[in-house]
Amino acid sequence: MTRRSYTIAVAVLLIMAFGIFMPLRAIVGGDQISARKVDGIIWDGSIRDLRLSKVPIGDVNARVKFLPLLLGRAEIALSRGDAPFAPGINGSVTKRFGGVSIDKFNATLAIGSLFDPLPVEDIILQDFSARFTGGRCSEASGGIRMTLTKAIPGLDLSNGLLAKPRCDRGQLLIPLLSQSATEHVDIRLSADGTYSVTILIEGDNSQNADALRLAGFRQGARGFQMTKRGRL
Repeated sequence: MTRRSYTIAVAVLLIMAFGIFMPLRAIVGGDQISARKVDGIIWDGSIRDLRLSKVPIGDVNARVKFLPLLLGRAEIALSRGDAPFAPGINGSVTKRFGGVSIDKFNATLAIGSLFDPLPVEDIILQDFSARFTGGRCSEASGGIRMTLTKAIPGLDLSNGLLAKPRCDRGQLLIPLLSQSATEHVDIRLSADGTYSVTILIEGDNSQNADALRLAGFRQGARGFQMTKRGRL
């Protein structure tokens, strides 16, 4: 073996060793992602207090899938078993050239005050998938359920709201609907993290009109409506 061949072989082995033993913290972080602590290597690690922007995910196990790397995709599988005060999580987040996706995600996420004045307790994702390509929503599927912490005058939301997400005008649209089908909550999310939440209450709400106006609703042709905009 020539000296040049030896040098190349050593360099390749060093690169392979670096890839095999790369710490997980090297790929966790950046825009919209933060964590209190990241341990382990990319093939077997753990993340403490993971947050996606303002949404707390909590403690999860994490690993990078090998085969998608060969196709130019960085797919990180996240998981957590059921535990007291911490429902289980499983699914993956994939970064690819020109886009990002969430695949087959099952989780219960505590939203807190993000969508105030709507008193959301949590959002339950059921086989939820969404893909953004070139800054636009290109695919969405699965189911979403929203539960609330308390009642709002005029809203029958005791059983929560359900939605089948879809893409609409380049945004991810989550059209939540109550069991009575008279309460609508449309959540629109863009790739840059900006969102809008539109709450519509249809039907006769004359008895609750004053309370709804105090809560920020305005009366329109279809009923009482409110829209909030923000960034995750």
